[in-house]
Amino acid sequence: MQIILVFLSVVIIWSTTPLAIVWSTLGSSFNFSVALRMLIGLAICLLLLRIKKQKLTLTRLAIRHYLHAGAGIFITMSLVYYASQNISSGIISIIFGLTPVITGVFAFVLLKDQFLSVSKIIGLLIGLFGLVFIFSHSLLNASSLLIPGLLAVTLAMAFQAFISVKLKHINAHISALETTTGALIISTPLFILSWLLTGGDIPEITSKAGFSIVYLALFGSVIGFMSYYYLIRHTTIQIVGIVPLITPVFALLLGSTLNHETLTNAQLSGIIFVLAGLGIYEYGGKVFWIKK
Repeated sequence: MQIILVFLSVVIIWSTTPLAIVWSTLGSSFNFSVALRMLIGLAICLLLLRIKKQKLTLTRLAIRHYLHAGAGIFITMSLVYYASQNISSGIISIIFGLTPVITGVFAFVLLKDQFLSVSKIIGLLIGLFGLVFIFSHSLLNASSLLIPGLLAVTLAMAFQAFISVKLKHINAHISALETTTGALIISTPLFILSWLLTGGDIPEITSKAGFSIVYLALFGSVIGFMSYYYLIRHTTIQIVGIVPLITPVFALLLGSTLNHETLTNAQLSGIIFVLAGLGIYEYGGKVFWIKK
């Protein structure tokens, strides 16, 4: 039951995070928004450790674990926040929907998990075709700023997939709170340094941006990361990978309803291919009775 609740919390948080990221940068630089988010998140984690009278595990394996998790947060979030300036929250979520496919590739390489079944190869090709379709349409019809955004969020998705498998591979047996705290201790100074190197200005924050930053700090950085790391430790990589299969639909609905985001017919066609590819990747073997 606990696994189910954690899984549902990750789905809800990941569905709302892309839109909250877009809102958090309103009237503010993305470097300031993400640095403030992580700083608040770190303060909350340290407070939770103090309340629980718990200390961080500081073995060599644990530090290696924190370094990988921290690098995952810094690189992934930096790229996503950069991309959020030019692409919609729905597109961000759709590209992150390919995480199960890329996770499967990394799991095959690092964990020797079975990957090269017929259904997975078909799903991989269809999903990648959908992504290429979105990219090609953007190359022909969009502004020059959209392409770097698409590339950035694609790299972020691939790196997050790699880190999730790497943490499973390290297998440090560290609690989700410790992992989140350790990762934020590593990544937060990097976010602050990045903000300082890009000017270090403190902008006037709109009420919507302020609410979004606090929401992302509490739910995205603390509860979301803790739940995500809990799933990595206590379930299989395949279960973790199902989350991005579900969240794009909710993210698209939220972006359309609350942020008036629109998608072109070509983008919708690409999204359908991505979702179809993910469905075949995860469940095609059961549908076609392919042995694994």
